[in-house]
Amino acid sequence: MNFALCNKCRQTVPVENQRRGNRVYLVKKCVSCGDTETLISNDAEAYYRKRAFVGDRTYPTCKLDCTVCNHIVPNIAFIELTNRCNMNCPICITNVPSMGFEFEPGMEYFRTLFETLAKLDPKPSLQLFGGEPTVREDLFEIIRLARSHDLSVRVVTNGLKLADPEYCERLMAEDVSILISFDGFDRKVYEKFRGSGHYLDLKVRALENLAKGKRGKVILMTVASREQDPSELKRLFEYCMKTPRLSRGIFLMPLAHMWSPDRLDYSPERTTPEDVERMVGEAVGGEVEFVPLGSLETDTLNRVLKLKSMPFVGVHPNCESLTLLISDGERYLSANTFLKRGFAAAVADLRALAGALEKTREGFSRKRKAWCGLARLVLRHFDFGAAVGRKGLGAFLAWAGIFARMALGRKPKLVLRERTRLKGLLQIIVLPFEDYDTTEGTRLRMCKSCFAFPEGKNGPVRYIPVCAWERHKAEVMRRVAETFNKPGFTKGLSGEKNERVAENV
Repeated sequence: MNFALCNKCRQTVPVENQRRGNRVYLVKKCVSCGDTETLISNDAEAYYRKRAFVGDRTYPTCKLDCTVCNHIVPNIAFIELTNRCNMNCPICITNVPSMGFEFEPGMEYFRTLFETLAKLDPKPSLQLFGGEPTVREDLFEIIRLARSHDLSVRVVTNGLKLADPEYCERLMAEDVSILISFDGFDRKVYEKFRGSGHYLDLKVRALENLAKGKRGKVILMTVASREQDPSELKRLFEYCMKTPRLSRGIFLMPLAHMWSPDRLDYSPERTTPEDVERMVGEAVGGEVEFVPLGSLETDTLNRVLKLKSMPFVGVHPNCESLTLLISDGERYLSANTFLKRGFAAAVADLRALAGALEKTREGFSRKRKAWCGLARLVLRHFDFGAAVGRKGLGAFLAWAGIFARMALGRKPKLVLRERTRLKGLLQIIVLPFEDYDTTEGTRLRMCKSCFAFPEGKNGPVRYIPVCAWERHKAEVMRRVAETFNKPGFTKGLSGEKNERVAENV
């Protein structure tokens, strides 16, 4: 049995997925309120195809009691740095105005966290979150503390302070990955959802500054809605193609209904993950196939090739999804353009190869089987003719020249960019955050992204899945703030009352 939250009373209730035509709904069975329901997909075929892709499975569930649950150790640990922000967007759920108190823990808090997280195997990737992390004057000290524990760090930022070239250069010098929220180029979107159209100008300047830094260290985070101008996503892809040093990928987040009605009067139709996937296909003008990101269960193959495993491996198939776009120098194209059988079929064969390797003894035989399997996979799926824009003998001669240049010592990446249509790669990940009405136990139970926090000065570090954090963050963060806040940050806390008493004495 699966569980969700009643749309009316918010109690945990049994839920079932119901397909009606080409839509999928979460139907909640509440003894007090009766049945309530929420749309979770506008493309039932694609929704259930993701489940079929990973095979017949029984999905574990939970009763959404995240404050007492001993959740699985995360691959990605979100760390709240502050709830102060230099934007305070109407749709935001983590800032001082919406929470009513200040959250600004001191270094003792981060030392406690990082010491515990560093002992995990594998060590999780840190996402420094907020509020807005860059409003903390000691952000660089926090980053260095995390790095001293050999923890990889990503800074999740709105990018406003990165419009300052000097600050941006300082942050890039820390060699961290940067996730910057950027909702396209429509100024009206920023006026409505972010509070000011001027933020667009600052974010564009931030992107220009970031483009001067180390390639592949930036990921764009973009909220996507069915109601947005269809041309906006295409424009975003064009911008990424013209600034290839800027970003290695885009996180597209379907608009989650998490704002308070008193801050934003807005009731749009649901934007589901499959809606966003369709929007990507329309933007590139071709068939785009997405696969469940959790399906990339290729750990054995990764170990042979000495590659890092994806942090989302093993998550629910109806959570994050992935596709690849290839730049031919003029525009981004679907990966299917260069694959004989499509992106999903190639990933399925990669999964099969990884599964076969698990049954092979470690050592030379496994390495040989891995490399031979990869070679067969390339020959089976890669369209060599499409890659060079030729057929038959012309394609053969073109590739003969390419391999000859590689044999003479030229770097393969440079040769491929010069001699083929494969000019660049852009990862597109659809990242669906659950809100109250779309939360379900099976997805939370398999989540590999959690907020981490210490339970008091001497207590254990606890984990709450990202999509459940909204329900618990006010209580948890207030408790943490009372214990760990820096001196002077007392707004909305017991310390503020004590200060007022002292002033009146």
